[in-house]
Amino acid sequence: MNGANPATRPAPPLPARVRREIAREQYRSELLVGAVQLGIAALLALLYAGSTHGFAPDAPVEAAPLGLSLFAILALLRLWLALSGQLGRWLLGLGVIAEMALLVGVIFAYHLQYEQPAQFSLKSTEFAYLFILIALRALRFEPLWVILSGLTAAAGWLALLGHAVASAPGNPITWDYVTSLRSIQIHYGGEFDRVLALLMVTAVLAFSLSRARRLLASAVAREQAVADLSLFFDESVASRITHSEAQVMAGQGELRQAAILFLDMRGFTGAAARLAPDELIALLGEYQGLLLPILKAHGGSIDKFMGDGILASFGAVSPDPAFAAQALRAVDAIWTAVGRWRAQRQAAGLPAPDVGAGLASGEVVFGIIGHGRRLEYTLIGDAVNLAAKLEKHNKVEHSRGLTTRTTYQLARAQGYAGSKELRAARRVGGVAAPLDLAVLG
Repeated sequence: MNGANPATRPAPPLPARVRREIAREQYRSELLVGAVQLGIAALLALLYAGSTHGFAPDAPVEAAPLGLSLFAILALLRLWLALSGQLGRWLLGLGVIAEMALLVGVIFAYHLQYEQPAQFSLKSTEFAYLFILIALRALRFEPLWVILSGLTAAAGWLALLGHAVASAPGNPITWDYVTSLRSIQIHYGGEFDRVLALLMVTAVLAFSLSRARRLLASAVAREQAVADLSLFFDESVASRITHSEAQVMAGQGELRQAAILFLDMRGFTGAAARLAPDELIALLGEYQGLLLPILKAHGGSIDKFMGDGILASFGAVSPDPAFAAQALRAVDAIWTAVGRWRAQRQAAGLPAPDVGAGLASGEVVFGIIGHGRRLEYTLIGDAVNLAAKLEKHNKVEHSRGLTTRTTYQLARAQGYAGSKELRAARRVGGVAAPLDLAVLG
């Protein structure tokens, strides 16, 4: 069976969380069905109140007000059961049958209201509302309820037909179509067409819903996958993957002008030696939870975590005309936030490590590397390497953050208003020529 056509293989069961999300969508759909039904009942009540009634004041029953009142009560009851979590499948099924039976009962009552023979009910224009009730069941994206509603409608109409034939005096049947339209005589062909129309609409809707339900399950699973991707990738990268029109594969890349920021927690090695594993992870969580929102708020994208290090980019995933200015603003905001964070931890008697930063800018390649089923988005370029080297060079300059004079001047040209100390002709490890640097903190 290994060579079986994939299209004929049964689909794997949906994960529990996807089933839960579909169940939530169906719950919301049931509330929508109830709300629409109440809206229709209210509209019909207004139309009825403003219309002229052509039946006797002492008629034994007023079908429309009675039916609309009972229908509204039924819809409200189902809404209450749904909101209170008591609307199980059996109660829902009974509700579907009850609402259709109620509409058929209203149509039946029209011959009593107008004091006509039972065949009169078969001429009622309210027959069209049977299709509306069937269609409303499609909002729940479950073919079962459409089928149940359609079968109930067909059975109800056959019951009306049977009652009309059985209770009529003489012979109520005619095989003349024109005569059936101009009188209350029954034309079997016309009634067969009505029942057939109900069943065909039901079948088409149920088939369409079965396809739509598969698409819904696929869409929910895809949405969950996007949410999962966002846990492992930067949101902009996850969106890029899921919305890519071309197949994602190794070797794809784009050239960008970008700023690369390397952040590192100072004193992490010492803290790791003193802290228990859970305390160390909690420290990393606080540190990353503090810095990541700041980076994202300034248009930064997280390329990767390297232990206590964070590699972020500005203008690499998506072009940004102010990438350097945004990067420097992010660093300024980080210093402010880290200062408050350290003060709080020191007051609590906890380790309060500082943060070091290295920032460089230039032309980078943002693209996909890897092989086969193991791919990774990454940044490649001199600016990436230089950012890491500048972060390490902070120890030599006794600074918290460093960037090149070129990057600083570019940021100023892009609208950055902060002022930084400049240091000329500094020797940076791993860089051949001396660099003019700007001290970020």
